[in-house]
Amino acid sequence: MSSTYAKRFLSLEEQLERLVERGMYVRDAEWALRRLQAIGYYRLSGYWYPFRERSDSPSQPRPSTFSDGTTLDEVVDIYCFDERLRAMMLTAIARIEIALRFWVGHRLGRRGPFAHTDAELLDPSWSKREERACSRPDASGCSWQVSAHSEWLAKQQRVEEISNEAFVAHIHNNYGKPLPIWTATETMTFESLNRLYTNMTPQDREQIAVEFDVLREDGNGDVSTFANWIEHLRQSRNICAHHARLWNRNHSAPLAVPHSSPELQHLLSPHVHEDGTRDISLGVRRVYGTITLVAYLLARIDYSNQMRDELLELVLKFAADHPRRMSAMGFPANWRDEAIWSKDYGMSSEMRTQARLLRQVDLLYTKDAANQLRKKETEGGRRSLLNYYRKKGALLSVPGASAHRYPAFQFDPSTGDAKEIVVLANRRLQEGKQGTDGSRWGTLAWWLTPLHSLGENTSPLYALESNFLTKEVLDRALAPRNDERSRL
Repeated sequence: MSSTYAKRFLSLEEQLERLVERGMYVRDAEWALRRLQAIGYYRLSGYWYPFRERSDSPSQPRPSTFSDGTTLDEVVDIYCFDERLRAMMLTAIARIEIALRFWVGHRLGRRGPFAHTDAELLDPSWSKREERACSRPDASGCSWQVSAHSEWLAKQQRVEEISNEAFVAHIHNNYGKPLPIWTATETMTFESLNRLYTNMTPQDREQIAVEFDVLREDGNGDVSTFANWIEHLRQSRNICAHHARLWNRNHSAPLAVPHSSPELQHLLSPHVHEDGTRDISLGVRRVYGTITLVAYLLARIDYSNQMRDELLELVLKFAADHPRRMSAMGFPANWRDEAIWSKDYGMSSEMRTQARLLRQVDLLYTKDAANQLRKKETEGGRRSLLNYYRKKGALLSVPGASAHRYPAFQFDPSTGDAKEIVVLANRRLQEGKQGTDGSRWGTLAWWLTPLHSLGENTSPLYALESNFLTKEVLDRALAPRNDERSRL
């Protein structure tokens, strides 16, 4: 379809004249021309749109004329604020993106240096081969089979080949191609990183969500919510990077709000406008929701509210004499009363300790843990044995989830059973029963904490994996129970 655009080109002077004709007050014509030249008429139009008179019907576009009292000074002031807001948000989102790069590389790296290239270590659906057709007119009829993973991998290989980063050249020259995953993530775009995370195994995605304290009500990682958050931040980053309007934009990827995060629930509350109308989703679509999300995640990444407070200082200064601006950004009336804005907001020290413990072990959910008990032939028998071991304190399940999670080090692949020395230690630590949440965290901490009786900087888990955690060694570290004549 041919364009029907017929508006004529306007000089800077004509642009300014048009604004004045439509009702905008301009105090200094020379200053105004410099602003139009530095920013552009069309870019500024998004910032003066709210000042245009309202139409009689909400379904009709606004007239081009401005409401009484509209000034170019205020429009430029809003633009300059948005410029500073974008720069600060870009810095904040970068911190979250960098942390995500680390966790994706770290999690996959545990499976192997090139886990991102191995379809068997990723979600099976990503390697499913699909039909592709030629798009060029002179190649009609041709087609081929390709998977989304292979297409992603080919794109990543091209990125690595053209990279001018010194570390890429060093690895390629000394070790060959491709890059190991913990360095490959540093070359990925946010979109490419997002695709990789989305197509990791469910267990890996859940564990990364746990690292950011994004949980389902049962305590397991909330993959759906975290994927939504990554996409929201990716789009927000693109808005900032491409200098688009941010401050009062309706986001095309509204935030998901998990029930497990009480400090975020107010984002779902109806937003009451000055005219009395209510908007049930303004909190999850406007920049207030994005700032809230940034505050939540940064409190868990660097345990600091510094960036949050800097963003709030910028916003409050901007809206000091214009309270309507807060509403336009999606701030609810009583936002200051929410816990996430309190001075000492952050993940509790107890939660930080638990997160530190969890990231040191691989966790198996009930189905995968039961499958480790191959001494039982049937699935039902394996689950029954797993539950029996747990209730007798022989196997440790991590607290905080209704779906039990078992540290993988407890199982012996060669025997298809729980490791005998692990059973012995767990029962001593948990007094022959599953125990309370506190005792179970204490048991996990014991396995991961260096003990003097084992040698300098040697934890029981390291001793286990190094094959010198014998019963004699264990007896020096933990007093035997009276009922240890039998295995259980």
